[in-house]
Amino acid sequence: MDNNSFISNNWELIVALLIYTILASIFLNYYLYLGADTISYINIAKTYAGGNVFEAINGYWSPLFSWLMVPFFYLSSSQIQYVFITKIICIIIGFFTIISITRLYNKFEMDRSIKRVFLFTLIPVILYFSLKINTPDLLVVLILVYYLSIIYDLQYSNKLSFGVFCGVLGALGYLTKSYLFFFFLAHFILFNIIYLWKSNSDVKKKVLKNLLMGLTVFFLISGIWIGTISDKYGKFTISTAGEYNKDIMGPEYSGNTPFHPLYEVGLIEPPTSYSTSIWGEPSFTKMKHWSPLDSMDTIQYEFKLIVENIFISFLLIETFFIISIFIIISALIVILKSNVDKLSKRRILYLITTIFIYIGGYTLVVVEWRYFWFIFVLMMFTAFYMVNTLFENKLINFKMRNILLIILILAFVLQPICELFLFADDEDLDYTLSNNLKNLGIQGGNLASNEEWVSMNGIAFYLDSKYYGIPKKTDNITNLEKELSDNHIDYFFVWNDANFVMPGYKEITGGKIRDLKVYSKI
Repeated sequence: MDNNSFISNNWELIVALLIYTILASIFLNYYLYLGADTISYINIAKTYAGGNVFEAINGYWSPLFSWLMVPFFYLSSSQIQYVFITKIICIIIGFFTIISITRLYNKFEMDRSIKRVFLFTLIPVILYFSLKINTPDLLVVLILVYYLSIIYDLQYSNKLSFGVFCGVLGALGYLTKSYLFFFFLAHFILFNIIYLWKSNSDVKKKVLKNLLMGLTVFFLISGIWIGTISDKYGKFTISTAGEYNKDIMGPEYSGNTPFHPLYEVGLIEPPTSYSTSIWGEPSFTKMKHWSPLDSMDTIQYEFKLIVENIFISFLLIETFFIISIFIIISALIVILKSNVDKLSKRRILYLITTIFIYIGGYTLVVVEWRYFWFIFVLMMFTAFYMVNTLFENKLINFKMRNILLIILILAFVLQPICELFLFADDEDLDYTLSNNLKNLGIQGGNLASNEEWVSMNGIAFYLDSKYYGIPKKTDNITNLEKELSDNHIDYFFVWNDANFVMPGYKEITGGKIRDLKVYSKI
C-alpha cells in the first residue's frame, strides 16, 4: 500500500490523532497536579531506574505502568520532571488507545461516515482520561480494546496466532492491573466455549488450540511476575491489592473512606526506602481482616455490599454518560426483539456480555469511577454500532440515523468537555506550597500532620520527604509529642487550627502561609 492510499483510507484517524495531540499539548500545563496513586507509580519507576530492581518489586501496584516510565526517567532529575513525563506517557497511551479503538471499529465493519462521527466524539473522552488521573486505567482500555479486536475477529477460529496474541494481551493486562488476571480468564474462557459450541468439528479443534495456546502464554508470562512477588512476600500471591480492598470494604470500615484506617491508626513509617508514605504499599497498613464466609452476618453484609456496588456502578456510568442505561436497554431490545441480522445481534450481545462481566467482578469488592473507563468506551462503541446496525438493516432511515448520531454526540461529549474545563488548573497547590516551604528551609526529613493526608502526601513527594500520616487522636499534648518523637518526626504540620500551640517546638512559617503552621523540635 502506497502512502497516498494509506492516507486516503485512514484520513479520519490521522485527523483525529492530530486534533487529540494538539489539544493534549494545550491542556497539559493545566493538568500537572497528581494524586497519591501516581506518586506511588512514579516512586517505583524511579527505583527501577536507579537499578534497585528487587526493592522496586511491589505486590500492590502492578508494574507495567511504572516500567513504561523507566526509560524516560533516566533523563530526569527533579520531581516535577517526573510528573511531566508521567503526563506525557498518559497522553501517548491515549494516542494509541484511539488507534486500538479504531482497529476494533474496523473489525466490526461499520459505515465510514459513522466511523468519522464516532472518532471525533471519542477525542474529548480519551483526552480527559489521559489528563485527569494519571494511573494505569487508560492503559487498561488500550490493552482490553485491542484484545477484543482479536477475539471478536471473524477469523479468530481460523488463526492459531490469535490465541497467542490474546494470551500476551491478557498477561499485559494483568501486569497493568491485577483485576485483569481474573477478568481475562473469565472472558477468554467463556468466549472460547461459545465459539466451540457454535463451530463444526473441524473448527472446534482450532478453537481449542487457540484456547490452550492463549492460556499457556498467559500463565507463562503472568507466572513470572506472580513468582517474583510471591518470593518477595514469602507467600503465594497474585496481588496484595485484592486482600487490601476486601478488608477496606469490610464491616469494620463500612466501605466509608472517612473511616479509612490511615486516619485512625496513628503514624506509620513508609514501608520502603522509595515510598513517600504508606501508600507506597497500602497492604502493609494494619487492618482487621474478614471473610464473607465468617458468619451469617458477613454473608448478609457481602450480599448488601454487592447490591450497593451494582447500584453505584450504574450510577457512576449514568452520571458520566447520561444515556448509558438507555443504551443497555436498547441493546437488549435489539438482541431479543428486532429483525436485525444474526451477526450484528451476536456482536451486540458480546459487547453487552463483556460490559456485565467487567462490572460484575468489581461489584464483589469495590467500585470507583476510573475503574470503568473501559466500560465508558464500550458503551460508546455499542451505541454507535447499534445505530449503524439499525440503519444497515433498514430499520431507521437516513434522517433518523443522523438524529440519533447527534443525540449520541451530545450525550457523550458534554460531560468530558465540561470536566476538562472544570478541573483545568494552571497551578498545582501542593507543588507551589512545597516551593514556599523550601524557601523556609523545610526539605527532606520526616513529616506528620493533623489532617490533609492527601495534600501532605503530595507535598512530601515534592519535598523529598517521608510522610508518616496523622497521629492518633488525643487531647493530651504529651501523648502527641511522644508519638512524634518515637517516629523521629522532623516537621509537624498543623492545618486549619490557629489556636494550636506546641510547647518546646518552633513554629517555622511565622504566619506567612494561610491556614498552616509547621512545627519543628527546638
